[in-house]
Amino acid sequence: MNDPEQLRELAWRRRLTPAEEAAWRASVEDGDSAAEVDTELALTESLSRLPNAPLSSNFTARVLDAVDREGKMRARATSANSWSWRRLLPRLAFAVSGVLTLLAAASLISHHQQVQAREMARSLTAVSGVVSLPSPEVLQDFEAIRHLNANPEPDERLLALFE
Repeated sequence: MNDPEQLRELAWRRRLTPAEEAAWRASVEDGDSAAEVDTELALTESLSRLPNAPLSSNFTARVLDAVDREGKMRARATSANSWSWRRLLPRLAFAVSGVLTLLAAASLISHHQQVQAREMARSLTAVSGVVSLPSPEVLQDFEAIRHLNANPEPDERLLALFE
């Protein structure tokens, strides 16, 4: 047993043998720790010379009363943590209201998506009804047609003749 802490605790319980005391002193290197060993041994010796404190006549009754009080406190704490309808009902109502809110939101989103799908189906039906589209040959002369539709600049000489 070379651990200084174990030797210190052993010194609190009983007087150390010379070998144990020498092992404790050898396990500490610096001067401060050696002084602590001396102080610890002197304190333990002084405490061992003190007389035992007398116990009161009702010591046993007081200890048993404290044990009973602690048991009652534990029983109250356990019963407070158990499930009762008074505690369970508000929590259950809150959980049900949350689930109903989620269901309502999901049904509104689903209804909105169905309406959009119907509108898209109607649009596709209307577009698919258009049978004739212009052929690509019409678009070959597009530039010429565009210039025909453009408003020409007013002819100033012609306007001057009309005045």
